[in-house]
Amino acid sequence: TTAKIDEKGMRKFRKLFGESSNQALIRYGVAVARGCAVLTEPRGRSKKQIIQNIITGAKTNISDVPARTFNQIVKRRNPSFMFKGGVAHLSPSQILESPDDVNDFIEDHRGKDGRVRRLPPSKRALTKTPVMNKTLVRRKKLAGITKGSWLGAGMALAKKSRGPSPARIGKNFMKWAQKHSDKGRAKYVKRTLGKSEVHLISDAPATLDTNIFSKRTAKEATRNGWKQTVQWYRRAVKASVS
Repeated sequence: TTAKIDEKGMRKFRKLFGESSNQALIRYGVAVARGCAVLTEPRGRSKKQIIQNIITGAKTNISDVPARTFNQIVKRRNPSFMFKGGVAHLSPSQILESPDDVNDFIEDHRGKDGRVRRLPPSKRALTKTPVMNKTLVRRKKLAGITKGSWLGAGMALAKKSRGPSPARIGKNFMKWAQKHSDKGRAKYVKRTLGKSEVHLISDAPATLDTNIFSKRTAKEATRNGWKQTVQWYRRAVKASVS
């Protein structure tokens, strides 16, 4: 997405603090990268919270049972299952045999905000516990890679930040995801005449999935990054004159 910033406001703060407009742009870009990492689905920055969100999202509409029980149920002439809240007569689309089936079912029932929509019991699905576990392992890994790619983009851009207090991602900020920082990169186009540009690039395949990272999410990250950057300058200016 493309961010339109308040140039007049940015000039004011960077002048008071003593940074160039280009350095202000880099600082803003690093803040946006951090925001992209946090807002990538499932949202949040705590590994424990992310894992819990992944489990909750997967099991909102899908129940898992031991493989033996699953096989007994699906071999019946009219398979059915008692979900919490009611019984479902299972159609073939509600019987999930593989991790791909489970993953597709989860993604097919997300709302516009990216969150999984709760279905009535009659529309829910059933799978084997080993299949659900394999799906969760894959989804946890993807979450770390996608979030880590944005951190990597921010870390690459931060190398261009100069001055007494350069912009940084922070070595402990979502440290668990930073091991995947090699999946992200940044491009800085400095211009003497005209507007300089910063490009934050995620090479994680899952970023292309709009259920995981949408244009709406990108715009939210740019808005939040702008607010955080202005707040940082206000604090820095206040500290320098106090």
